[in-house]
Amino acid sequence: MNVLIVMIAKIAKFFLNLLGRGTAFPGKIALKLNKNILKYFEMPKTTIFVTGTTGKTSVVGTIYEVYKNSGYKVCSNLKGSNLLDGVTTAVIDASNLSGKTKVDVLVIEVDERYVKEVFKYLTPKYFIVNNLSRDQLARNGHYELVFDEINKSIKDKTHLILNADDPLVTKFRLNKKNKITYYGLKENKYSTKKNKIETLDLSYCPICHKKLIFDYFNYGNLGYYHCPNNDYNRPVCQFEAELLKNEFKVEDVLIKLNNDALYNVYNLLACYTVCRLDKVSKENIVNCLNQLSLKVKRLNEFKFGENKGVVLLSKNETPLSYNQSLEYIKSKKREKTVAIGFTRISGRYDLKDLSWLYDINFELLNDKSIQKIILIGPFAYDLAVRLKTANIDSKKFLYCLDYKNSLDYCLKHSKGDLYCVLYFDLNYLYIDQLKERNML
Repeated sequence: MNVLIVMIAKIAKFFLNLLGRGTAFPGKIALKLNKNILKYFEMPKTTIFVTGTTGKTSVVGTIYEVYKNSGYKVCSNLKGSNLLDGVTTAVIDASNLSGKTKVDVLVIEVDERYVKEVFKYLTPKYFIVNNLSRDQLARNGHYELVFDEINKSIKDKTHLILNADDPLVTKFRLNKKNKITYYGLKENKYSTKKNKIETLDLSYCPICHKKLIFDYFNYGNLGYYHCPNNDYNRPVCQFEAELLKNEFKVEDVLIKLNNDALYNVYNLLACYTVCRLDKVSKENIVNCLNQLSLKVKRLNEFKFGENKGVVLLSKNETPLSYNQSLEYIKSKKREKTVAIGFTRISGRYDLKDLSWLYDINFELLNDKSIQKIILIGPFAYDLAVRLKTANIDSKKFLYCLDYKNSLDYCLKHSKGDLYCVLYFDLNYLYIDQLKERNML
């Protein structure tokens, strides 16, 4: 029976591939016919699962590239979803009809809310948690609930690879027998001594409940922290990066950066860490990361006249993602204009709640180098209210409710470089329009 189910799923995937569609539908069929189908499959020697609030797709795509370019047979769910259906599709694709693996490495992106569902059936060799923070209230509820669900799902034999700079992530070490490897980033030119402590996702020691002391922040909740009672400190990193100009150093090698946003360093460092632990040739890892062809999905640069433009994908309801974009913009000292917009609050739900705007550190835009702020789409005035509460001068505000033609508006009215902080809907619209004009 399972052979027939796998055959049906593979046939479905074949025809969908002919249509140029990467989909979770074959996995959905298989699970409908046998909800326990994942127990049927043999896993390859190396299985790497990745979760986190942001950066999952980039990390999985980069790991895939490293193994592929190092001569391994590798499969992932990059073209499908990161929910149970998409994971099942990837496992089917990596196996023959009898459930035997056809690959050396399986790299899987798992939505943080679905880790508990996937881990019912599969136990990875390595599990990377890149970050955790508040995200999509309607779907996730409180981030501590997400943490608890993941924590209860982790089996002892999984090797945890954790971002040492995120105090919520390193909480996974408590009461665990797992082997754990930490990676992190040293203090650097973008580090700050202060942050909006009310936006932190873990402010208090989980053991003694004293307020954590942060020596510095890299961004958001990530930085160097310790408990005043020494109960809960940033762990020692086996792989710690030092940020240099256009590259970072880890161990004795240099990794080039295609952009200097700090989330990019963390993503690449997570990839380097797991590949080194799995004994991929260091030379192959470095060569691949330094010649990385994987397109950076969150950041696209273009030129207009004498100025630079940047389109930054920033997720609604996800302060960590938004704040990374704002901090990246603040780090650029040239005269600039910032455009912000979205046409819908959620890509998944019909929501009216805008309270998440007040979790975002828009105070970062209180910067003299920012000449204008263009607010785009049907929520432009809601954004204006939030920016006013951040004490940003409303004389800088321009409004463009006609979002379909907002790129032209931004190019016409911007002063200096242009940074566009956009949700998926407008992000894709801008990318398509820029490609049509051969500006990307």
